[in-house]
Amino acid sequence: MDRIDVKGGPLAPESIRMIEYLNVRAKELSAPQIRERIRAAAQELENVIAVVDPSEVQLRPVEGKWTIAEVVDHIAQTSVRAAEELRNLLAGRRPPLPPVYEALRSGAADWAPWGQLVEDLHDANQSLLELLESARDDTKEGAPTVKTIMVATCARSDGTTGPQIWVEELPWKEYALLHRLHLLDHRTQIKKLRSSLLGSSMRV
Repeated sequence: MDRIDVKGGPLAPESIRMIEYLNVRAKELSAPQIRERIRAAAQELENVIAVVDPSEVQLRPVEGKWTIAEVVDHIAQTSVRAAEELRNLLAGRRPPLPPVYEALRSGAADWAPWGQLVEDLHDANQSLLELLESARDDTKEGAPTVKTIMVATCARSDGTTGPQIWVEELPWKEYALLHRLHLLDHRTQIKKLRSSLLGSSMRV
């Protein structure tokens, strides 16, 4: 059956490529290799966050877009839920619904000190990596999957780009690799937000 997005339309080429990438890499990589790639992505993200000035984190350089604090809160909350889902998958159980939705946040970005948000993100990343220490390659036939909300940035007919959202059932390796992409995407997002803030300050 052909996949469709949440609006009932066909998947864009970018979305199909994401699925194919996850499937191929899941077959190529061992459990320790996947864990180390996630560890590296988490470290890259934390390195970018480490140089952020606390005075920047609640500024909104692009109207309608998240602040840096909101991005960091989102990643921490998503990593916590990802660890819960992976814990079930690695134990041979299908995770209970609801799935991890794409814009998950706690609201702490509005009031929590920046240092607390950074610490929460680090703790969430470490919990996920510690869980993956127990991951093994001997996945049994018919192993459980998790209902996953997928998001890919796709080209539109008017020349702009935007997110396409659809639902996918993922085994643990594909799910873990998707989380790695999530960390790297938000690393890039924070870099772009900082560049926008720098550009705004130079125009003042």
